[in-house]
Amino acid sequence: MFQLLRFVTRDVSLKVLALLIAFFFWVVAVLDRTYDVRVVVPISTAKPGGKQVITDVDAKNTTATLEGKGRDLLGVRPRQLAFRLEVPDGKLGTRQLQLSPAAIKLPPDVRVRALDPDKVELKLGAASSRTAPVRVPTKGQAASGITLSVNDPPAQVKLSGTEEDLKAAPPVQTETLDLATVNAPGRRRLKVIPPDDARYSFEPDSVDVAIVLEKEAARIFLGLAVAPVGMDPQRVEIDPNEAQIAVAGPASRINSLNQADITAQVRVSGLGPGDYQLAAEITLPPGFHLVKCEPQLFDVIVK
Repeated sequence: MFQLLRFVTRDVSLKVLALLIAFFFWVVAVLDRTYDVRVVVPISTAKPGGKQVITDVDAKNTTATLEGKGRDLLGVRPRQLAFRLEVPDGKLGTRQLQLSPAAIKLPPDVRVRALDPDKVELKLGAASSRTAPVRVPTKGQAASGITLSVNDPPAQVKLSGTEEDLKAAPPVQTETLDLATVNAPGRRRLKVIPPDDARYSFEPDSVDVAIVLEKEAARIFLGLAVAPVGMDPQRVEIDPNEAQIAVAGPASRINSLNQADITAQVRVSGLGPGDYQLAAEITLPPGFHLVKCEPQLFDVIVK
């Protein structure tokens, strides 16, 4: 046993050196060996810029089999690989395009052995465009006694796609603006956020939004008529049938607010005959908000 321990512990430095040399040659052999590697490559479409637009592609990704030596494959950046389909010339309708391996940017000694699929089927439609206002969603509250006017007049973006897709396009929105972070008037650059299933492109991808700060003022409106909504008014009695409300908004505009600009409604849709206590829905012009409504609940009789 003692002799075995002496053999193991003798010339440790030489043994470590031998291991390092062996490891070095092993690494060299690994890096010099040829491998096949599979990578998922996304397929995207170019922004429409002519008379035609790609409306649909039957594949969102293709699997590329790459061949190369280990040292060369280590230089591949999978997240930077992509096929970008340009709008082909020709008639509208369904077309088939061959994916070209040359379209993938790879290190010089790495080649594409196969693509699955190697063809895509796409549909071409007539291109259309229009401008659309951009909404700015907000969160938080401005400082007490201050009112904010955001995105007035609204910023606009240009939408491009088929006429059908543009008609169905939902309102365009920016990233959410936190009102608590706004402490001075001016302009902010906000990123435009497309819907997840957007079938159109837009530009620019960010817009300048105007922000105006001013003191807040309040007004009281008496005798605001309250009407039922969602049912024949002849079947509904509301007591009282008038509301007293306090409204706050920009001091420069508060005096121009008229009672005719405000609606008070009690929603009775879906209710059966009976007695109810319901709150009124107060609708105000943009930039104004409800401070209080009296009474808070109205006696409602549905006949």
